[in-house]
Amino acid sequence: MARTIIRPRAVHAARAAALGTLVLALAAGCSGAGDGEAGGIERGDDGGSSSDGGGAASDTGEDSASSDGGGHAGSAGAAAQLPESADLATEELPVPAADAVAIAVEAAGGGELVSIEIDHDDDRGWIWEIEVAVDGREHDLDVDAATGEVVEHEEEDDKVDDPAVDVSAPLPAAEAIELALQEQDGRVSGWDLDSDDGRVRYQIDIERSDGDDVEVEVDVESREVTVDD
Repeated sequence: MARTIIRPRAVHAARAAALGTLVLALAAGCSGAGDGEAGGIERGDDGGSSSDGGGAASDTGEDSASSDGGGHAGSAGAAAQLPESADLATEELPVPAADAVAIAVEAAGGGELVSIEIDHDDDRGWIWEIEVAVDGREHDLDVDAATGEVVEHEEEDDKVDDPAVDVSAPLPAAEAIELALQEQDGRVSGWDLDSDDGRVRYQIDIERSDGDDVEVEVDVESREVTVDD
């Protein structure tokens, strides 16, 4: 009796179908894993960008802090004012005589130095009192010896005939003070440089140990010293 055998075919078909399903499943799994890996890379890139952004923000913060630090370091306080009891023979004013003269001449618009005096004011501290002649006209200027600021400037109509003077030549102020102290000990409380009848001289104010004030005159040309008790 003839038989038709179909089970093997069905089995083969079922196996083929199952194998196809398995292949599809594996393919789908591989595709999902690839997407996941790609997603991981994308997230990594995003994370890296975020991290880079954070680094940039950190750099900006450091730059800002550095800038602030530089600003604080660059800001300097005003020069310390010497006390009224300072000895001008041993202590230097923040704005020395030569600088004060240059400031005054510039403020006056040029000219020549006619006289200069350093004195202590109860309200303003140490002040350079300077007279400058500009085209024969007198300019009186007060220059703060701590800051270099011109705190007063007056122009007079009087014609100036006095000779020009110089704090550096032929006799610097420091050498004039030294000559004065050789004749009279004490604390130098002030000095001035001007002319008298065409003769240029320093007048050095010295406070003696007993509290008395003495004026010592030093001739610029001859360096002769005269003590006026």
